[in-house]
Amino acid sequence: MTTEQSPSAQPAQPAQPANTSPSMEVMRLLWPGALAVQAIHAAARLGLADLVAQGPKTAAEMAQASGTNAPSLARFLRALTSLGIFAADSVGRYHQTPRSATLQSDHPESIRRWAMMLGARFLWEPLIELEETVRTGLAGFEQVYHRRFFEYLAESPEDAALFNAAMSSLPAYLASIVEAYDFSRFERIVDVGGGHGALLRAILSANPRVRGLLMDLPGVVAGADAVRSGPVADRCEVVSGDFFETIPAGADAYLLKGVIHDWNDEAALKILKNCRHAIRPDGTLLLVETVLAESSDPASAMMDLLMMVLTGGRERTEEELRSLLHTAGFSLTRVIGTTGASILEGQPNVMG
Repeated sequence: MTTEQSPSAQPAQPAQPANTSPSMEVMRLLWPGALAVQAIHAAARLGLADLVAQGPKTAAEMAQASGTNAPSLARFLRALTSLGIFAADSVGRYHQTPRSATLQSDHPESIRRWAMMLGARFLWEPLIELEETVRTGLAGFEQVYHRRFFEYLAESPEDAALFNAAMSSLPAYLASIVEAYDFSRFERIVDVGGGHGALLRAILSANPRVRGLLMDLPGVVAGADAVRSGPVADRCEVVSGDFFETIPAGADAYLLKGVIHDWNDEAALKILKNCRHAIRPDGTLLLVETVLAESSDPASAMMDLLMMVLTGGRERTEEELRSLLHTAGFSLTRVIGTTGASILEGQPNVMG
């Protein structure tokens, strides 16, 4: 994938903002922040980055290919260019940029599915209830949709497909987890709430002697083609189930990626205690979670707010995760940093 540029028509670079007052810095967060999310979301849904993957195109050419209104698309592309998503040259053609390339369907670091999900109505509307969530402690999602987040997904196939596709993307992130930890020492790994099995497939592909079991709700594992076919299929079992009820027993490793942060402490403890009942005495529990620092980076802090609004869950500090594990019957033995999250390794305590 290359960006074609003629010597006489180089794309312009977006201007860099000058130093301004704190009030203007906050205004930059407000404007164009909200619109930028929706602009990137719309660009991803329209597949605009795919249209210029083989070379620059004019707004008219892109409008014809995408079935959009040409004058409106031209204004839209101008706004995207101001964000560094696409670049315009002097003859009115739009070029790919490193940022827009990540919205391509086939880019190795594609975030197109995440952009489509994060701007979707079922995530966007509950965020309007953030103030009410702060006032009451009740998840804004439930105020809008009158049901819990995962109950909604179970009844909404289109939005569930969008959510699960996003959860299965970001191959570089999954690769960083596989590279950061030695999974080869396990006989059998149970991926609890593992979605479509993208991480489990990556682990099994890198460790040909390890067997796996993917567990999630029936409607979720129905889309687990990643582990039902291909080279790992004969080493991976897929079962449907509810981790609040029971978890398959007898494995020496239980993996939960991005599961615990979806739930409040009471619900998280229920999941972890079910893992404790299922795990072998010499087994290992692995949580892949964001670990909050005392001064959190914006991405982690905003994710914590998103969990508060959507599910009533939360991101946690290392000490909070350690305490949660201890109450569930585990000892936290190691915390290993990876790209975007940490692997928390736990061992079962001896039950009295």
